[in-house]
Amino acid sequence: MHSYLSMHLKKCILAGLVLFATIPNANSQPLNLYDAVNKTLANYPLILQRESEVASSRAHITTINGNRLPALRLIGEATAGTSNSLPGSYFPLGVIPSTSGSIRATNNGSLSSGTIAISYLDWQFYTFGYYNAQQKEAKAQLAASKAGLESDKYLLSQSVITLYLDWLKKYQLMKVEMQNVERTRTILNAIKATVNSGLKPGVDSATASAEYARARIAYLQALGDYKYDQAYLHSYTGTDTTGMAPDTSIFTGAFLDKIKLFEPADSVAGTHPLLDLYEKQYEQQAATGNVIAHRYLPRVAFEGAGWQRGSSISSTDMYAPDALNATANTRYNYLLGLSLSYNLFDIKHRHDELKENSYRTDAAAHALQNQQLELNRLLQQAGIGYNTTMLKLQELPVRLHSATQAYGQQVALYRAGLNTLTDVTTALYVLNQSETDLVLAQDDMLQLLYLRAGLSGQLDTFLQNFK
Repeated sequence: MHSYLSMHLKKCILAGLVLFATIPNANSQPLNLYDAVNKTLANYPLILQRESEVASSRAHITTINGNRLPALRLIGEATAGTSNSLPGSYFPLGVIPSTSGSIRATNNGSLSSGTIAISYLDWQFYTFGYYNAQQKEAKAQLAASKAGLESDKYLLSQSVITLYLDWLKKYQLMKVEMQNVERTRTILNAIKATVNSGLKPGVDSATASAEYARARIAYLQALGDYKYDQAYLHSYTGTDTTGMAPDTSIFTGAFLDKIKLFEPADSVAGTHPLLDLYEKQYEQQAATGNVIAHRYLPRVAFEGAGWQRGSSISSTDMYAPDALNATANTRYNYLLGLSLSYNLFDIKHRHDELKENSYRTDAAAHALQNQQLELNRLLQQAGIGYNTTMLKLQELPVRLHSATQAYGQQVALYRAGLNTLTDVTTALYVLNQSETDLVLAQDDMLQLLYLRAGLSGQLDTFLQNFK
């Protein structure tokens, strides 16, 4: 029996050595929350995408400003063909070339050539506010793009903070399970001595071995959970987190005293990034409606043209012998004018588009109201949860202290033969659960604190505490 116990104990010790070889290095470089968030915001592709969209919106303003410029077209042609025409008018069809010259009784198939050079100016200098409306829409689009960037920064920061605090929690839970493995190994060693001396039955050794195995399995699970979050955090920060560990100074008394001085507001900030995004989207939709309202108004334009022509056909309808070379420009003209253009049927188009955009603007307004309600609800729930958690944190250290004392007393009694292994195991379970509950409550406190800080517009102030 003793040889079996000795062999089994050696296996347990060997397994323990393998187990603790996987413990994260105590000299691991700490990664604090502030750096984790800033590394993510500096490198994450989504933020780079949003920054490019902001740059595009800024460039769009320059594009829109260019709409005020006049159109000045320069055209030159050299042609060769016949010149036959008939009196009468028709609407231009685009595919029918223009023919000018004498009208004859019959067609003339002789070749003629000609040249034309045109300079045409079209400047819509007064559009009843349409250009200004376009410019305001472009600026509203830029503001919406910036708000989208800040919103994504906030949501990304939120994801990283949540993940980091979860990583920190799992690191603390891993340490709890590591301590539990040490305790169960201590109990197993004590049982070996008492069993060898005949003071305790061999069944206690088997029970302790099973509990030791359970503790090691729990530790390995906690280690796996910790490593999973560690790898996940790498995908955000772009930094190799393999040799890093979370900054546990968060749980020092000095830090907790500093956090107590930080009190988030009890109302959602009016400039909250998520609210600001919806507000800017609403303003952009309203600006689009203003563009529609001005798009169908009349246009006042200044028009000017100058052109010169040459032809191989003379003014007396005589064809030059060398038609292809007789193309000197001999006629010059210019034309200036003001035009007012307005499509009466645009009234219907304007009404329909404004009505369509009105629904979109209403939808954007309702989305803003819904977001306000949602954020206020989250803030109220976070405030209640935070107050409850702070009360729990006042009680849990007392429970942990009592559980630690009870465990120590039960181990002493067991060694003296005054209780059973069940009593020791029960005390060990209560101690392990007390340590676990304290870690979970600390995580809840930090998660709720950052949520309240973010909703009240103090996320940057919150992060400054984690440098």
